[in-house]
Amino acid sequence: MSSKVDLFISGSPKTTSGSCSDERALWQSLIKGNDLAFSNLYQRFSNLLFNYGMHFCYNRELVKDCIQELFTTIWNRRESLSEVESVKYYLFKSFRNLLIQHINRDRKLFTDLDEGQESRAFEASIEDGLVSLDYAKENERKVTDALTKISKRQREIVVLKYFNELSYSEIAGLMSITPASAHNLLSKALQCMRVVMKALSLVSFLNYYF
Repeated sequence: MSSKVDLFISGSPKTTSGSCSDERALWQSLIKGNDLAFSNLYQRFSNLLFNYGMHFCYNRELVKDCIQELFTTIWNRRESLSEVESVKYYLFKSFRNLLIQHINRDRKLFTDLDEGQESRAFEASIEDGLVSLDYAKENERKVTDALTKISKRQREIVVLKYFNELSYSEIAGLMSITPASAHNLLSKALQCMRVVMKALSLVSFLNYYF
């Protein structure tokens, strides 16, 4: 595996059992009507959901509106909410379903852009995610460029796994595939990224010396 891709993977922050327990405690407080717990969950997940949503839709305002709609619905229906094993998975699944519903209502908002537009839109969201990772600027650019050049579903699984730390079973549930298919899809995505990053390194070398 490419050292740069290794750096991208190993540099991702790890979700701890403590943070999951803390999120569940906040969820329980939210159900009881604690507005501070609600605000805390919104602050923790709104940016993550935004970066993830930009994979599906180039319309930033729509993505933001769906995030607002999701959290407004959660607050308004808090008394009927049930306990969840993973708050992160629940929010990502609910947000993904909501965003797809809105996209399907207005097909012209679907990501049927030309390749240049699509790459620029997704690159912007990936750069937002990379800000929180401790990489050199050169590696940030190479990872970003590699992500914009793989397929949509490959990008989605990389973002879910390494930016948002979802498990294979959670990713499978989100993407409506089996855990085994999730493993295979991620493997192919990383292989494609390695090819792209090798090419980018070669281009940089040629530009430097020639």
